[in-house]
Amino acid sequence: MRAQGRRWWKIALLTAVRASLGLILSFLPGPQLAHADDSQWIRPTKPGDPLLWGRKDGIVFGLPSERGLPGPRGLVRVGVISPKSGAPELLNFIAVEPVVVGHGSRGDRMAFSELEPSEMDAGIQGKRLWVDGDPSGQLAGTFSALPDGRKTIEKLTVRIEVERFKSNGAHVYLIASMESDHPGELHLAVFRCEDSPEIEELTLTATMGNYERLRWLWLKNQIVDSRELYRAYREDDFAEHETYPLKEMLRTSEGDAIVFCTSNEAFPEANHGFAAPDHWRYRLGRLTQYWKVPASEIEPNLRVRVNGRRVYWASHAPLAGGVAFENFEVRQKYKPGQTFVFGVVAKEPWEIRPAVRFLPNPKSPEVN
Repeated sequence: MRAQGRRWWKIALLTAVRASLGLILSFLPGPQLAHADDSQWIRPTKPGDPLLWGRKDGIVFGLPSERGLPGPRGLVRVGVISPKSGAPELLNFIAVEPVVVGHGSRGDRMAFSELEPSEMDAGIQGKRLWVDGDPSGQLAGTFSALPDGRKTIEKLTVRIEVERFKSNGAHVYLIASMESDHPGELHLAVFRCEDSPEIEELTLTATMGNYERLRWLWLKNQIVDSRELYRAYREDDFAEHETYPLKEMLRTSEGDAIVFCTSNEAFPEANHGFAAPDHWRYRLGRLTQYWKVPASEIEPNLRVRVNGRRVYWASHAPLAGGVAFENFEVRQKYKPGQTFVFGVVAKEPWEIRPAVRFLPNPKSPEVN
């Protein structure tokens, strides 16, 4: 969700969003787990299972489906297993935003998976995301073994189809995968279909930073605070800002480019001062969310992009504590199969191993 390129959708969309907003973050009834076996893996195993894959000891990802993680169409869901209920709970959404090659501004050549009306399902907002096959095939995902010395790493792979975009003609798909030795990371490889126009950038954006109230953006030797960045903003729309280039990004010891986003609150689940509709009430603990691009896939124009909101989406309810980041993404030139890694861990950035280079000095969360 962002302001750029979306103005003409706003009026029509707002009515539909208001009517269904109570469903967006409704956590009851919660998704039912369908396990591949008695291991840590979660995936559909029979017809009618929610489209949900992932790890009991890490994160889960899903698509719109009955009894699955809630939310609008056109978005990949990302969640974690609640320590209280033992069931998956929603944390964030990931939208698909292809930019085709051509003339005009980037915004004019860009499409938005959660906003564009479906042509496959007439009258419904949001592009269809789906997985072909039955539970014995692609629906459940495919397992492979990755030898690693004395142990074997399990890898689960799921191909996600994306309905063709009408606004720019883009036709793309994703290959989602997770590995057992990194249960908190979702790898998303992006691809252009043969019948699609040429793609300039195929951006994946985490769209719901307001939920955990993410206010600290961790870059090379600096932490950007959304409250300072958007200090003068007083509107109910999106507060925009220029991108942060590759030279300002953090690097792992392996050379991967990485950027973290965290809440400034020590206990965001306490929701102090919360005065918004209950479906925006944060229910999980303090988590670090991040994007990572493998060193071998970094393009020279890789950059970080964020925007902010001082009120919750489709409402006038202000965020307690001030403006927070909403969209959080990395952008770069498209190459077929390039991978963007979205990670979630219950650790502070400086606690993550292997250690991240150029990390700013540790900053203690503020007591709510």
